[in-house]
Amino acid sequence: MRKTYLLLVTIVMLTQTIIAQQQTPYFNTLRTENGLSHNKVNCILQDKRGFIWFGTEDGLNRYDGKYFTVFRRTPGDTTSISGNIVSDLLEDENGIIWIATEDGGLSAYDYRQPPAKQFRQYRYKADNENGIPENHINVIVDDHNGYLWVGTGNYRTRRFNKKTGEFSHPVKTGTTSILSLSVDASDTLWVGRAGGGLLKVNTRTLQFTGDKRYDDLYVRLPHVSVTALFLDHNKDMWYGAWDKALYHYDHLKKTEETFRFTPGKNSFPNDEINAFAEDKDHRLWMAAKDSGLIVYDQDQHHFSHYKHHPFVDGSIVNDHVNDVYIDRTGIVWAATNNGISYYNPLYYPFKQTFLPETGGDISIFDFYKDPAGRLWIGTNNGIFIKHPGKHAFEHRKLTYKGQQLAVTKFFADQDGTFYIGTDYTLFAYDTLKGTLTMLPNTEKDPVMKKLIASRIVSIVKDTMRGHPVLIVSPYGHYLSYYDFTDKVWVTRSDSVRAILKRYNLKDNLVRKMSKATNGNIWLATARHGLGDWPQKEGQQVKYLHDINNEDVYDIQEGQEGHIWVSSYGGGLNYLNVQTQKVQHITESSNLTEGLQTDEKGNVWMVCNGHIHKYDPGVRIYSCYDLPTLQKNGGVRGYMYKDNEGNIYVGGTNYYLTFNPRDIAGINTEPPVYLTDFKIFNDSHSDLLQKRAVELDYTKNYFSIEFSAPEFSGDNIQYSYMLAGVDKAWNNVGKRNFAYYSNLKGGDYTFMVKASNWKGVFGDRVTALHITIIPPFWTRWWFYLLCTVLIAGTIYLIYRYRINELLKRQEIRNGIAQDLHDSVGSTLSGISVYSEVARIYNEQHKSEQLKELLTTIGTTANEMISEMSDIVWAINPKNDHVSSIVKRMESYAKPLCTAKKIHFIFDCDQKIETLNLAMHQRKNFYLIFKEAVNNALKHAACSIIKVNISYRRNVLELNIQDDGIGFDHQAVQDPSVRSLSGNGLNNIRHRASEMKADLGIESEPYKGTYLKLSFPVA
Repeated sequence: MRKTYLLLVTIVMLTQTIIAQQQTPYFNTLRTENGLSHNKVNCILQDKRGFIWFGTEDGLNRYDGKYFTVFRRTPGDTTSISGNIVSDLLEDENGIIWIATEDGGLSAYDYRQPPAKQFRQYRYKADNENGIPENHINVIVDDHNGYLWVGTGNYRTRRFNKKTGEFSHPVKTGTTSILSLSVDASDTLWVGRAGGGLLKVNTRTLQFTGDKRYDDLYVRLPHVSVTALFLDHNKDMWYGAWDKALYHYDHLKKTEETFRFTPGKNSFPNDEINAFAEDKDHRLWMAAKDSGLIVYDQDQHHFSHYKHHPFVDGSIVNDHVNDVYIDRTGIVWAATNNGISYYNPLYYPFKQTFLPETGGDISIFDFYKDPAGRLWIGTNNGIFIKHPGKHAFEHRKLTYKGQQLAVTKFFADQDGTFYIGTDYTLFAYDTLKGTLTMLPNTEKDPVMKKLIASRIVSIVKDTMRGHPVLIVSPYGHYLSYYDFTDKVWVTRSDSVRAILKRYNLKDNLVRKMSKATNGNIWLATARHGLGDWPQKEGQQVKYLHDINNEDVYDIQEGQEGHIWVSSYGGGLNYLNVQTQKVQHITESSNLTEGLQTDEKGNVWMVCNGHIHKYDPGVRIYSCYDLPTLQKNGGVRGYMYKDNEGNIYVGGTNYYLTFNPRDIAGINTEPPVYLTDFKIFNDSHSDLLQKRAVELDYTKNYFSIEFSAPEFSGDNIQYSYMLAGVDKAWNNVGKRNFAYYSNLKGGDYTFMVKASNWKGVFGDRVTALHITIIPPFWTRWWFYLLCTVLIAGTIYLIYRYRINELLKRQEIRNGIAQDLHDSVGSTLSGISVYSEVARIYNEQHKSEQLKELLTTIGTTANEMISEMSDIVWAINPKNDHVSSIVKRMESYAKPLCTAKKIHFIFDCDQKIETLNLAMHQRKNFYLIFKEAVNNALKHAACSIIKVNISYRRNVLELNIQDDGIGFDHQAVQDPSVRSLSGNGLNNIRHRASEMKADLGIESEPYKGTYLKLSFPVA
């Protein structure tokens, strides 16, 4: 007896737990196995971009709904976070995140800076009077004047100037340990201290006030140690304390209200509050030290308690809650000692109701809501009835001839008859008496008298041959109908009526029948697709094979009579009844089951155990990935909609109900943020802040990381494209990075977008322009420069050739001039002398003739010498100065020896490697020759000295004799010039031609000195 009593108590308690669970938010959990750096989480923050930040006992975590990014302190590294035990987080108006730590002071994080400068540390230094007083920081808050206020563990409250980086000490009295901070609407800083009660500081004037009664730490006063402070939407202040009470300060009435634990009543629990948050309905959420989460509804004056239940799915993960935070989408985040729990109110309108336990799993087949508001649920274990306003269920087990019945379909006829389809046959059911009645003559029909391995899945009332009929689908047995006039079943076994052939019934697996507003009956078959059965008598079923899959699951008439069709394996389809064209909704899940439409025309579906929605107006597909269903196998089968628009769908042992009007939309196109830019795996995230990224061609291997903060489910999909490289978008699922290598120089645009459901990518794109600076040899200006250089080279070659031709012409002109001057004049002279010789010969003047012939011979020899010099000068083999020196010496030495003149020839050995241009070589030699000839012929000298030297790129020729000299005026007389014309004027002309400096010094009887110098490269 006692065991039976305990069992009943356990069942009652479990039932109460299940009922309570229906009213309790479902919490998901994040822990280290999900990527969190440590399970003890102290604080939570959502930044302006939407990322959620968690401060843990071992590092700072950034979370985007899928991936964690962890920041930890590296000892000795001033570019990392200053400490690992993160106690508080704050984002200021400039988007800088301030991080309070218990082991490293204060840090500032700015993701827009280069990686080495993203973290700024403010750690304790003994020699810095204006620095942070210690590394133990409990709490931070910023005021409306741009200052940051820091609550330390042992050095009171300090004000931090973010511009100068200096800490000041406005209040130097009272207890030293600060537990909480908050700034009210009047710019007053509320300071919660460990002992000493509340301190209030005017952030503008720095005047402060406190209650002197709290100076005595042992006096029994409320909130001596204030653990949490919070300013609500009414600008009232809420605070918790070590005395385990909740306090409310009304700023208008200037009164303090206290909430304490009252046994037996709905009240505040006996616990400390660590943090507060306020939701959009202005309910106050509180993080309790040992009592989990506490919610206070100010309008209803009601407290709700959400604690950890080890054996209940969806409860918070731990009762020691350090912080509670509500993000901009309304998600409630709870930081506990054992991970993070979060609750998304988006799913709250979906009510999960469990059926009473019966000793086995309960499968739900159909729903019906009667005019009295009772919800009928057909299951494999009879009927469950939910009466309005009652938590308990009425359970009606149905049996027929000893067989327990599964109730698979409800049908309420307009005449008031209530039919139920079962796995036995179709019955008329008396809802008051609970009795089952077969239709007349059912026992005579071989199919309907007792279904074999089948069940009634669909029922439609219609007229055939002028008789009212009830058409049913006994799954696996084609269609059957009951003729109310003839009171007989007409089934596939009737060979007379032959309904299979008569109506073209091809598929024995008819899942559902749906009667349209035009009277046509639509058939969902498992192997022949969608069937259209016209209302006219004798019309056959026409099968539409344009459906994406032949296994049609459900049919639902939409707006303007068009048909929505689900297929198990082909997703959602839309049939335009006028054009008979079928459109496949590509975004839909392949395994689509039951359908319903709401008042706005949206289509709600059962897909993969979850609820999906398609808005045909904007063509947006959404998935409601309900966390309550993840542990219970999900929902399945068909949907039922009552007259109030509520939709019901069944799962194993439970059903789900919701009203589409209450369901908030999901952001299907969340913004995507570029989070990192790596070149050869080195982070250069600061480049993302520029309008365009410019990279040298040697740095053309890079990767881009991106993220779309979204927390309503696990459905984020990414698609990216690099314009200029990718020809189409790359749908990469949940992968949040892209990499490229060996890109050519040029301009590119990286584009990325996200979707909250597969394939539904809209137009919200995040773009980054990237320029790869090509190597200089591929730039346009290099090609232009090369073109100019080539053209210039060609021109120079052309000019060189022209100059060479001109030089050759000049040489020819010079040779011609020399031949004209020397040979021409000499031959003219010889011609004259020859004519004179002829005259002398006729006159028999032998002496004059002999003298004249001698002159002709001498002149001819000189001409031969001149010709030899010209030929030698133009020969390129003689370009070396050494060749000139040898010719000079070989010319002068024999002549001097013949005249018995002492010849001294001195030459610098360095000149032997020099090359002279032809005109320089010729003129240099001829000047030497002319000077030596003059000395031999006219100087009457005994010594001729020749010196050739080379210094500082200048070649110098010195010729000196000890002869009789000459007078410069006298030598201008033509009578002293040689027959060949090589006089002093000729020397000066040749020196001028080679641009040489020429000096001639001579006086009578004092010899002659000639100096010739010219530059040589």
